[in-house]
Amino acid sequence: MELRLDGEPLPPLESARVESLLAYLLLHRDAPQLRQRLAFLLWPDSTDAQARTNLRKVLHNLRRCLPETDRFIDIGARTLRWREDAPLWLDVEQFEQALADGRLEDAVRVYGGELLEGDYDEWIADERERLAELHMEALGELARRHERDRNWPAAIRCAERLVGCDPLREEGHRLLIRLSGEGGDRVRALRTYHVCAATLERELGVEPSPETRAMYEELLAETAPVWGG
Repeated sequence: MELRLDGEPLPPLESARVESLLAYLLLHRDAPQLRQRLAFLLWPDSTDAQARTNLRKVLHNLRRCLPETDRFIDIGARTLRWREDAPLWLDVEQFEQALADGRLEDAVRVYGGELLEGDYDEWIADERERLAELHMEALGELARRHERDRNWPAAIRCAERLVGCDPLREEGHRLLIRLSGEGGDRVRALRTYHVCAATLERELGVEPSPETRAMYEELLAETAPVWGG
């Protein structure tokens, strides 16, 4: 998490729990959040009383870390909420708005990686996966747009980023194989297949799917020398 106030970076927050609380309030800023629910989400294995005590401590720490806390967070007896009138630039919001507007270049540029990477609170997992999936869909569609424009270098860069996001997803490898072949770089296409096969074998102990294998065999047939008599 990177925080800036009036353009100036703020020191890192004191703990992962303080980060998690602030992140939850930012990502669910459309409605007040019950303290009881927040306590349960952040400390699911604690008793209700202990979880509420922990929340009070974390909120106290957040007040110390975030200048002018009351300017940004409405702290009530039963609820907490990021204030509707508080100034905010949030990368997640910018990412989703760019997607909604069809500005895929902007969307993939603002996506900074996994949501709160390194934080393994249960509530984060679903949101992290959802945003990562949207990012990969955007990369795939952007690659296909460049393909339609026959802009092979840009298309291939998108496909490479897609493979980097999830090396175990064969669709990304197949897209990179196809784009490399269409762009005239069959050596790269063949190499991509071998990288895919090696990754699947190493990580999962499986071979590429018949669809991926068929692409590889088609490439081999196209590159095989023809001997005349």
